[in-house]
Formats: sequence, C-alpha cells, structure tokens
Amino acid sequence: MDLGLNGQVALVTASGRGLGLAIAQELAQEGVRVVLAARSAANLAHVTSSIIAKTGAEIVGLTYDGTRTEDVDRLVQQAEDQLGPIDILVNNSGGPETASFASLSDNDWRNAIDVKLMAQIRCARAVFPRMVQRGGGRIVNMAGTHGLLAHSYAITAGVVNAALLNLTKALAEEGASSNVLVNAINPGPILTERMEYLTNMKARELGVSYEEARAHLVAETMLKRFGTPQDIAAAVTFLVSKRAGFITGTYVNVDGGQIRSL
Repeated sequence: MDLGLNGQVALVTASGRGLGLAIAQELAQEGVRVVLAARSAANLAHVTSSIIAKTGAEIVGLTYDGTRTEDVDRLVQQAEDQLGPIDILVNNSGGPETASFASLSDNDWRNAIDVKLMAQIRCARAVFPRMVQRGGGRIVNMAGTHGLLAHSYAITAGVVNAALLNLTKALAEEGASSNVLVNAINPGPILTERMEYLTNMKARELGVSYEEARAHLVAETMLKRFGTPQDIAAAVTFLVSKRAGFITGTYVNVDGGQIRSL
C-alpha cells in the first residue's frame, strides 16, 4: 500500500527513545525526511546514525527543551532551514510525574502541565501557522488513555491528556479550512520506560509487587498483553498518510481494548 509519504518532511519531538524513536523509524522507512528532536545531543547522534543506516532516509537530529518557548521556535526554524517546510508534526512529549492527589503541590501540577500539555502547545503553535499558510499539513498529538480512563495512580497524566484531546479537536476545527488535519493517539499500556514508571506507581497504590501490578494492568486490556512502540508508530504513520485524508479532530486508542465504552 502506497501511503504517499515519500519525500515529505516530519518533525518528531521527544524522539530520542521510546515512542518518539519508534515513530521516527517507521516514518523513515516510508521515505519521510525526519527531524528528530530531543534533549540529549549525544543520544540524538546515536539514534540518527542508526536510523540512517537502517533506512537510508534523510535524517537530522536537533536538540530542544519543550518547556522553553524560544527553544521550540528555534527548533522549528532550524528544521525548516535544513530539510524544508514541515508537512508532519508528531507532537510527542515526556509524561509528567505523578503521586497521590493530596501530596501534589501547586508546583507539581505546574510542572506536569508544562512538560506535556504546554510542550505540545508550544510545538503546535510554532508549526500550525506555517501549515495554514502553505495550505496543508498533519499534526498528531500524543496523549494517552488516562485522558479518558481516569486512574488515581496517574492523576497528572489523566488531567493533561484530557486537555490534549480537547486541544486536538479545537485545533482541527481551526485548521480544517486550510487542510491542516489534527488528530491524537492515545497509547494504552505500551512497553516503554514510562509504562515501567506507571506500573511502579500502580504497585505503590495497591500495595502489591511490580509483577502483580503489571498483571492487573494487562488484565485491563481485551488482548491481555502490553503493546509495543511499533504498534503506536504504525497508527501514527497511517494518520499522517494520504490514506487518512478524511480523518481529523478525533483520537485513536491504541490500547489492546483497554478503553471499552468511550
């Protein structure tokens, strides 16, 4: 199946590891010219050379800090200077730290909002007007199932993800007349470092071992297993392709059937 992605330019944020890296690799395999963005220059150099070796794609690695507006603006300008206009933004970011509700301070909440919600708002704000001006583009915001299925052990993630889903729909409405399509992906339990962290938080909440908490989370899914970063990458790649030209303002749960009723 030709996805119509060959030669396009994608910016994938927080792509030094985990979901972002898997998405960048999948896009590169489709012939997309990819800008990887992450905090660590050393890690970026490693993963950039690795993807080039595997795919032969044109890859650029740029450092940035998503909590700093000037960093995000610089990133987007450098990306376009090096590879050309951005056709695709995969708006990925690290997940916030969490704790029991009463122990979370105002500063904890500010940090949670800043590292994920505001980081994605900053990236969208830097890219969206350029796409509108050029008459098209694709944005995929990386949210999460906790935005729909609230859990006390992941309360900060749930609040932030719910806001990202609202942002996705509003931005899709604004971009529709310019053919800027905006959607979100809700990863469920995916085998990443983030999932290890949340499993530990679940274990603490329940007062059980890590293995027991993991079994509890697996049992929430219909498929009775965790997914992989490649499962997320495949969904993102479809959403940014020409095959998804009539999909905007929605979200896709890639969760093994964790979300049953929404």
